[in-house]
Amino acid sequence: MTDLTSAWTGSHAAPQPGRLLLGLYPARYRAAHGEDIAAVFADATEGQPRRAVLRERRDLATHALRLRLRIGPTDPAGRVLAGAAPVALALAAGFALYFLLPELREMVHRLRYPFPNLGLRYAIVSAVFLVTTTAPWLLALGLALLGRWRAARITVVVSTLLSIGVSSVFEPQSVWVLGEMAGTALVGALMLLAPAGLVDVTQRGRWEMTGLALGVGLPMIALSQYGAGLFVGTSTSVFALLPLWLSVVTAVVLAARLSGRRPDRLLALGVGLGVVPWLLRFVVGVFAESDYQRMALGYLGASLASLGAAVALAGVVHLVRRGRATEPSDPA
Repeated sequence: MTDLTSAWTGSHAAPQPGRLLLGLYPARYRAAHGEDIAAVFADATEGQPRRAVLRERRDLATHALRLRLRIGPTDPAGRVLAGAAPVALALAAGFALYFLLPELREMVHRLRYPFPNLGLRYAIVSAVFLVTTTAPWLLALGLALLGRWRAARITVVVSTLLSIGVSSVFEPQSVWVLGEMAGTALVGALMLLAPAGLVDVTQRGRWEMTGLALGVGLPMIALSQYGAGLFVGTSTSVFALLPLWLSVVTAVVLAARLSGRRPDRLLALGVGLGVVPWLLRFVVGVFAESDYQRMALGYLGASLASLGAAVALAGVVHLVRRGRATEPSDPA
């Protein structure tokens, strides 16, 4: 069999980036199917616009990484990621809703009537920051709810890059910001690696995504608007409680998944994994040398406790159900 280079320099010539992407495949798989992959890639990208070529390269890289990491429809990791991806997307959309909705009116007002001492430029920069870090996540959720999972995945990749790029430029670099950026990158990775065929896009799955997004965003918006005074004089805030609330909302879905008569434990494990991106800031805070270690540890422990409570509740439900099933029936 011809080697990798000859596979690309033969009749099916392909760009150099394609050859590099082909190298992501496991050696044994590449040796068996390298020429076929190269030929299909070359045919799919020949004469195509740059956008289509980038899409093919992304698909090639994703497929290669799934094979290398053994993430597929028949692999346990594939089922776990399929459970995590829609949860991570819904939580990201709820997070975005919390930031975008209360600020929309003020954003439009400041674009029309900028602060005299700051000017229109400041208003535009603030609007760009707000929209680019929130709106794409809501668009991705909308596409997922319409059943267009591939389009949602592409939008999440764009959202991830935008959020990380904007945060690195506009936000002061700190342990917390680095944790947030790592969490955002993890959301993008979950979406890319989850096998599309296993993701629950049924009516139940869509309702779960909708419930998660609204369950995160709307209560926290209400708390910010009407309950902010509760935190005056304390060391916490509504924003600091947001990751904890994400865990609580996710715990409800996790308990429902595990309490079924025939629960898919791998998909349920994925539901719990979906909240991990928002806990990374606390994980980083725990291991960083800062004054916030105790606070980070407390929030992390409370978040994990809510997920543990969901597992325990599901266990109780199964025990009660099993006890009722084994009770002797009264003779008529």
